[in-house]
Amino acid sequence: MKNNILTFSDHSRHFKDCIYVYPVVSRRSQGVSLGINLNINNACNWRCVYCQVEGLVRGKPERIDLSRLKFELDIMLDWIVNGKFIQEYAPVGLQRFNDICLSGNGESTLSEDFVAVCQIIAELRKKYAVGSDVKTVLISNGSEILKESVQQGLTIISENNGELWFKIDRANHDAINLVNQVSIDLNGVIKRLKLASSLCTTYVQSCWFRVDEIEPAAELAAEFVDLMVQLKPYIAGVLLYSTARNPALPEGNNISQVSPEFLANLADQIARSGIIVKNYV
Repeated sequence: MKNNILTFSDHSRHFKDCIYVYPVVSRRSQGVSLGINLNINNACNWRCVYCQVEGLVRGKPERIDLSRLKFELDIMLDWIVNGKFIQEYAPVGLQRFNDICLSGNGESTLSEDFVAVCQIIAELRKKYAVGSDVKTVLISNGSEILKESVQQGLTIISENNGELWFKIDRANHDAINLVNQVSIDLNGVIKRLKLASSLCTTYVQSCWFRVDEIEPAAELAAEFVDLMVQLKPYIAGVLLYSTARNPALPEGNNISQVSPEFLANLADQIARSGIIVKNYV
C-alpha cells in the first residue's frame, strides 16, 4: 500500500479514473482534502508566478459534465465516509477528512456551472451526513465576487460549513502585477472581500516566496500587515504559506520557499493586531 500514500509534494489533479475530483493531503488542512477541479482545460484569468499548473492558459473553463462530477464526488465520499480510503491513502498523523475544496487548475468561480456544483456538494454532504468537522472550502482570487451567480454559490457554500480562502498575495498594485500577473485596483480587491465576507466566513490566503534566493522586502511585508489590519473586521484570519513544489511557469523559475523565520515573523506581526494567523512553509 506504500505507493498509494498521498504526500504534500504531489497535488496531482488526477486520481484513478476521475476527471473532476481528486484527493490530496494538505499542510493547510492537516488531513485529506477532497478537491474539485472545474478548470480541466487549465484556464484561469490570473497567472500567478508560483502556479504549479502545467500548460496554464488565460481564459475560462469549459462547461462541466455535471452528472460525471456528481458521480465522482458520490463515489469518493462513499469511499471516504463508509470505506477505508483514509487508512489506505493518508499518511499517519493526517488520517482525517478535513474538507471538500473547490480548488482546481484555475479560478473556480469563472465556471458557468459554479452554482450547480455548489448545489451538488450540498446535496451529497447531506446524503453522507458529512458533519461539521468537515468544511466546504472555496479557494478563490475573488475576481468574480460581484457576479450575482457567484454570490449565490458562495451563500450555498456558507450554508454547508463553508469558508472562502480569498487570495491576496501583496498589498500594492505593482507587486500584485508582478506576483499574480494581473492589473487590478486594490480598492476593488477590498470591496470584493468585504462583500464576500458578508456572505461567507472569509480568510485571506497569501503566498510568500524568495526571488533569486532573496527574501521578500520588508516594505512588502509591512504593506501587507497594514492591509490585514484594515481588513480585520471582515476576516476570520490569515493563512500564510510558501511554495511547496517547483512552479510550472517559466516566469517562476527563480522563486523558492521563504525561510520558516520569515513566515513566522510575518505571522507574528499580523497576530499582534489580534488577527488569527496560520503559517505553513
